[in-house]
Amino acid sequence: MTEEHIVTSFDDELKELTDGLVNLGSLAQAALANVEVALKTNDHNLAQQTIDADKEINELELKLEGMTFNILAKRQPMANDLRNVFSSVKVSLFLERIGDMCKGVCKRIVKGDLLNAKSPKTIDALVGLTNDVQKNLDLVLEDYAQGKADKALNVWRSDIKIDSSYASILTAILDDIKNKPEAIESLVPLFFIARYLERIGDQATNIAEVNYFIVTGEVLTDDRKIEIEEETVF
Repeated sequence: MTEEHIVTSFDDELKELTDGLVNLGSLAQAALANVEVALKTNDHNLAQQTIDADKEINELELKLEGMTFNILAKRQPMANDLRNVFSSVKVSLFLERIGDMCKGVCKRIVKGDLLNAKSPKTIDALVGLTNDVQKNLDLVLEDYAQGKADKALNVWRSDIKIDSSYASILTAILDDIKNKPEAIESLVPLFFIARYLERIGDQATNIAEVNYFIVTGEVLTDDRKIEIEEETVF
């Protein structure tokens, strides 16, 4: 086997891995888009479809994990290729977790009834939070598909907004429970939904860190995160 053939074969394997991760990202994006619609409309059928579709995400994540370890064992990549291949394990895991969290939100929707919470403003806030984390996920996956990290720092900056929205939602739910104790069974699941959404935002930030590492070879440390956050203080 010629060296040229080996290189071409390796490039094909890397492309297949990247394409698979892009597909996995698309599935995660679709699940999150379904979450937003299901929250807006209290659509139990769509929520159940999203729960069922998580199986496809899990299966693809396992397939990509196997591909990654095969490449590492067979090709023993170096430098940029090693960063790319090794980091794909993390990206696929983060995307699989996003699928799990979307499933978690949808289970709460199916088990309860958002309308019984009698808290339209809180539901609207949850929809807004979903939209914010969806935007961040879109940005980091666009970066990943293009082999860039242009939007990584923007995602880090916006994570502050997501955390602030999450805290406000928790406060609103607590106020609702205090003022409408008869609706507590419908209000408590909103805590879990908010937490799942905040964690999806964290996973998008994690992917941003991976993108930054792949492109620059540098790790975004806690000190760097603090520096970025301080830049956003007005």
